[in-house]
Amino acid sequence: MNLLSSVSQFMMLAADETTAFRSIEYDTPDTGWGWLLLLGGLALVLILSIRTIWKDSFQLPVFWRCWLTGLRLAVLIALIVIVFNPHERTQKMSFRPSRVAVLVDTSLSMRHPNELVSANASSPASRNVPSRMEAIEKLLADSPLIADLQKSHQVSVYTFDQALKGPHHVFQRESQDKTSNTEESADTTSPETDTKVDWNTLLQPQGLETRLGEQLGQLIREINGSTLSGIIVATDGASNSGTDLLSANEAAKEAKVRLITLGVGSPTRPANLQVSKIIAPTDVQFGDAFEITALLQAVGMPGKNITLELLKKLPGDAEPTVIESRDILLPTEDGLPLDAKFERTPAEEGEINYVIRVRGNQLAQDANAMDNELQHTVNVFSRPTRVLVIAGGPMRDYRFARTMLYRHPSIKSDVWLQSAPPGVSQDADQLLYEFPERADLFEYDVVLAFDVNWSLLSEEQMLNLNEWVSSGGGGIVLVAGDVYTPKMSQESDKYQSILDLYPVFINSFVRDYLDQEATQIRRIEWTQAGLDAGFLMLTDDPATSKELWETFPGLYRCYPSNGAKAAATVYAHFPDPKTQTEHGFSILMASQYFGEGRCFYLGSPEMWRLRSVDEDYYDRFWTKLIRNVGQGRTRRGTKRGTLILERDEYVLGQTVSVRVRLLNPEFQPLVQESVPMEVIDPRGRPLVPNLLLMQDRNRPGEYTASFRASLPGKYRFNVTVPNSKGQVVEGNLSVLLPRLEDESLSQNVKGLKELARDTGGAYLALEEAETIPALLPDQGEEFLIDERLKTLWDQAWVFFLLAGLLATEWLTRKLFKLS
Repeated sequence: MNLLSSVSQFMMLAADETTAFRSIEYDTPDTGWGWLLLLGGLALVLILSIRTIWKDSFQLPVFWRCWLTGLRLAVLIALIVIVFNPHERTQKMSFRPSRVAVLVDTSLSMRHPNELVSANASSPASRNVPSRMEAIEKLLADSPLIADLQKSHQVSVYTFDQALKGPHHVFQRESQDKTSNTEESADTTSPETDTKVDWNTLLQPQGLETRLGEQLGQLIREINGSTLSGIIVATDGASNSGTDLLSANEAAKEAKVRLITLGVGSPTRPANLQVSKIIAPTDVQFGDAFEITALLQAVGMPGKNITLELLKKLPGDAEPTVIESRDILLPTEDGLPLDAKFERTPAEEGEINYVIRVRGNQLAQDANAMDNELQHTVNVFSRPTRVLVIAGGPMRDYRFARTMLYRHPSIKSDVWLQSAPPGVSQDADQLLYEFPERADLFEYDVVLAFDVNWSLLSEEQMLNLNEWVSSGGGGIVLVAGDVYTPKMSQESDKYQSILDLYPVFINSFVRDYLDQEATQIRRIEWTQAGLDAGFLMLTDDPATSKELWETFPGLYRCYPSNGAKAAATVYAHFPDPKTQTEHGFSILMASQYFGEGRCFYLGSPEMWRLRSVDEDYYDRFWTKLIRNVGQGRTRRGTKRGTLILERDEYVLGQTVSVRVRLLNPEFQPLVQESVPMEVIDPRGRPLVPNLLLMQDRNRPGEYTASFRASLPGKYRFNVTVPNSKGQVVEGNLSVLLPRLEDESLSQNVKGLKELARDTGGAYLALEEAETIPALLPDQGEEFLIDERLKTLWDQAWVFFLLAGLLATEWLTRKLFKLS
């Protein structure tokens, strides 16, 4: 279709909306040969028509001959006009403005200083450095950047952290020769375009992650189009989750989208001191000393002095109070961890919140003051630990340990000396003459087994003990001896349920070794796990404890073993060549988790020799050992219920899995479909509706549930044991804010340059923001929204004209009697 003749008219059909164009067009050949054939045919038709008319009317006067010829030519001309199909085309055009998107990072890393803190700052309060977000807010609110972009573009503002949000506001393009499309501006779901932007409210650092590559890729997919001039990304480049920046760069290049990365934050790693971790127990027996270890990590502060404070907050206190402080010299090497220990002996029961805080004028250059303190909660309980002491005979370790436990204020001990006849006096809260019934067994937290004569227990009683450890969370200390341990090892099938509790493989071929008299004392050979085990330390200081163990003369004999089981932890060996096997020296101390309980193996009944160093060390050894193996029951749960958590700390947003083991009044696994559990969130409000623990079909007596940790702080759990007269299983866990946004405090210049590479955009520092408009060409375009065609010849008067001409010619020919 070619335009032969156009009468173009420019007119505004609707002000500021659309523009209409009208033209008259004809259907004509597209090629030269087409024109040649068309014109040749028309000429042939005209010549033949004139020749025929002129020949038929040669007898008529000239006037009538011209009359007939004119009528025929008029009809032919009309038909020729119809062949060219004259029609009127009316087009309505609209205008799409060029678009620019401004994508602002609102993750928590944007709260960090935009520049390095001046070395002249004398204290944290004296520094005056704007945050990265404040610098972006100033740029958008106070500089002419948005106004300059509006001259050629429609500007939309988006934000992102772990998710893309927006557009929050659309700045329309300034009116020029062409106007913005009203269909977009009239959309009821579009963001505000006229009201003033509250940048302070809109740009608040709050995201826990920075998914720069992922969210930028999503924005490109959402707004990509021919009118998109580019995307301005204002960020520090600290992408720590989601897809990498390379994927966003590839998406931009594929979509031909310009990326202008506007970097904020200092490219140089700033100085920072953080309390990275607190190591302390979560549950402590009232009156027992414990240790709080704070791990510090400093960058850019070599050799500076800081003050480290320990604060305590009880449930009724409004604010924590300082209970201890000390001055610490930071390492000269960046990133080298530094630990500081505080010794505490709780004088109150219940929950105590401890806070570790660093202070001092040397922290004036600290880029992130929010990681200068950390808190930890310790639950101090006063329920005495119930211990059942069983001994095959009155060996020395049994007698010293029995007396020490009887005198301990927070331990309640019952004794069964298997070789003693009724009526023999023993230091115990209760004397037993047989193994306790199942219900009575589940009342105990720890069993001390000194070379026990297991033949005095029935098979059912041995299975009950095995289940008490595995399902009831009990702790057992198995002390090997020369009398009954060999017998048990030689009849392994009979005593398999007991041997399962041992973390080592007991050697059954020991008679020759046991018959020999031990004449040489040997020092204990500690493994690294033994040196690091806090419950085996004779003092609170690891170095001092190691020195004391080195001064300990040692032992004469240790029961031979054939190596440790797969899940066992070995703490010490006994270096006697006579008992050495392909597995090494005999194991003196080892432990393993067995189900929910813990088993500790002691290969020699000669720990009483530790009293030669100091009697207090002997008492501490047994006390801490009992606390350690019994923590499965003393820390979590009641006689008939145990709360099982995968860990004590979760990160905000993670799913918390809770498992509770419940027993019925006969101490058998509870069987019912579900059990309600009350969960109190950090605000002190219960989750509504209450969490329902559902029965685990594969594990009798266990119930599970899960929920999402949506608030930072401490969650508390309460489960009332069915048919228990008010027994409640209690527990808690802490939900922490993720520290991803504090891992990198410097601007990722390299990553931002790579993001903009080969996209037609560029990387710019914040100070170069004024050059952005020049990098974004106007991509506005007109587009057709309506088109109408009107055929001009297809009208009644054309039909009557042709009919009239033909009728006149026919009548004239009849009057002159022409064929």
